[in-house]
Amino acid sequence: MQVGYRQRQRLLLLLATAAMLVAAVLAYYPGLHGPFLFDDNPNIADNPALRLASLAPHDLLRAAFSSRSGVLYRPISMLSFAFNIYFFGNNSFSFKLTNLVIHLCNALLLLWLTRRLLLNCRRRYQFAWPDTRINWFSVLVAAAWMLHPLNLTSVLYIVQRMNSLSALFTLAGMLAYVYGRERMLAGKTGWPLVWLLTPAFGLIGVLCKEDAALLPLYLLVIEWLVFGFRNRQPGISKNTLVFYLFGLVIPGVLGFAFLLHNPGWFLGGYAGRNFTLEQRVLTEFRVVASYIQWTFYPDIRDFALYHDIAASHSLFTPLSTLWSLLALMALAGVAWLTRKRRPLFCLGIFFFFAGQAMESTILPLELVFEHRNYLPDYGLLLAAFSLLLLPGPGAQRQSRAALRWGIAALSIPVLFSVTLLRASEWDNFLDFSYYEAQHHPHSERALYTLGQEYSNLALSGAIQDPAIAFQALSRAAALSTNIMPDTAMMMVSAKLKLPVNPAWQKHAENILRAYPLSTQDTDSLSSLVHCIHANCQALTPSAYAMIQTAFHSKNIEKLPGSQADLWAIYANYLTFTGAPLGEIVTAMRHSVELAPNESQYRINLAKGLIMSGDIQGAEAQILQLSRLNLFGSLDLEIRKLNDNLAAARSTIDKARHPRGG
Repeated sequence: MQVGYRQRQRLLLLLATAAMLVAAVLAYYPGLHGPFLFDDNPNIADNPALRLASLAPHDLLRAAFSSRSGVLYRPISMLSFAFNIYFFGNNSFSFKLTNLVIHLCNALLLLWLTRRLLLNCRRRYQFAWPDTRINWFSVLVAAAWMLHPLNLTSVLYIVQRMNSLSALFTLAGMLAYVYGRERMLAGKTGWPLVWLLTPAFGLIGVLCKEDAALLPLYLLVIEWLVFGFRNRQPGISKNTLVFYLFGLVIPGVLGFAFLLHNPGWFLGGYAGRNFTLEQRVLTEFRVVASYIQWTFYPDIRDFALYHDIAASHSLFTPLSTLWSLLALMALAGVAWLTRKRRPLFCLGIFFFFAGQAMESTILPLELVFEHRNYLPDYGLLLAAFSLLLLPGPGAQRQSRAALRWGIAALSIPVLFSVTLLRASEWDNFLDFSYYEAQHHPHSERALYTLGQEYSNLALSGAIQDPAIAFQALSRAAALSTNIMPDTAMMMVSAKLKLPVNPAWQKHAENILRAYPLSTQDTDSLSSLVHCIHANCQALTPSAYAMIQTAFHSKNIEKLPGSQADLWAIYANYLTFTGAPLGEIVTAMRHSVELAPNESQYRINLAKGLIMSGDIQGAEAQILQLSRLNLFGSLDLEIRKLNDNLAAARSTIDKARHPRGG
């Protein structure tokens, strides 16, 4: 009788797990056909190093280190993109489908992890949780996480595979640790899982994205509340303490000492931001509070690929900064006070805070991104579901248990519906742009994206009246702190042979003076210069004036990389307007001096030197390029330069020693 019951339960659980996987596929399917977006293009679609000629080590290494994202270049993620292209072609569907498969694997790992955490909590705290309840609880939490719309950008925004792939190995590391600790508590050999497999998974995760460096912090929360730093023998486990000494404390101290000794390495990133370190820390109180709100109240109107938020200038400006801080402190306080009666609630809350410790604190990153919650929001769901479905110590059952389970089960179709609706908005770029602007009418980037899409339609002849494009771009310009909307209107007008409003140039120059030069600014100036080379010759005076203004933008002296970009843009401007070769080469030299490790600037300079007949100077640049040739990533460019150099030598030799001379 009991055996039959268990078999039925096992079958029901397998069916429920399969159903949640199918539900996720159905929810995400409309968005799988969507296009490459924003950072997808430079990192993937337009990255020639990802077009593998073969699976030879040389080609694989070149692809793996073809990105400059993160301090370690995220080689495993980049290699996965290369495999996508090699086996399935450069279409967005295959990339997004692969991302979805990774997401489903992560959900299964979370289901597995949740079950192990509950079994160990039951053992430590002597909770009266039957296996059936633990199993169904684990399925519900995993399903809620997998179907939550807050996690959508880690699936449909292709480049965020870096995030979901990092999470995959982070979860694998957690499971290896949990199983290792279980074996230790049972008096068995567990150290290979804890000391070897867990760090190995963590290292692989870091090579996908640096977020995996939070693995020791996640494990510390699990250890504290689930295992209690114990082994089979009474007292504190010294081996476990040593693990955290080497895995968390010592690296943390060394990292802190490095930052103190090299403050410019860290603080220099703020020179190019519109907020300070203090403002970012204050703003993140509001941001993290918003993450919690979006987790428990997933209103589709709140979600966006980019969130434009004004920085906090003090605890009282805006006042929501103070309220958010107090709310977060209260949540942490309640979790601490209930750690013995409700350890899973406490674990979930501190798991969430651990997940925000890197990107939502002091690093000079953008203020808000939804993908920063990909693993942390599991903690919030775990906390909420534990309060709803699991009785505390000494309780045999909860009051109104059927109602509680009904509420938990009802959350799954709600989350499915919101994710399905949101994925449908990602089906094509026009729909994506339109709904982003509809949901966020005061977002400069949402309005700019919509205006840019309408502009492309006008330029292609798909719409006859470009007024709708100018309307969206004008609204974006009024909110923006970069020159993208203004330059877009200038270029669209020039291409359509319409009058260019001088107010757009004036507004762009005011922005360049008032704010630090951003990547968006340099990209816009570069597009403007290339437009002149194509069919926007009327904008030549405007481009020159805007470039000169950019050379005097705020904090420009603290941004050597931005200065290098400007000199490269100016060199292109001089080239396209027919300036003397000497002036062009001088501008190129400035780029190289300011960014000596930027290979493209040395390639440009080498070409200029070859054209000017400076053979020795070109040879010196090619020699420097060979030193920057990481895993053969510059082989093709160096070969072309050497061919050009040989041709230039031959021409010079013929001029010096003509036949019959």
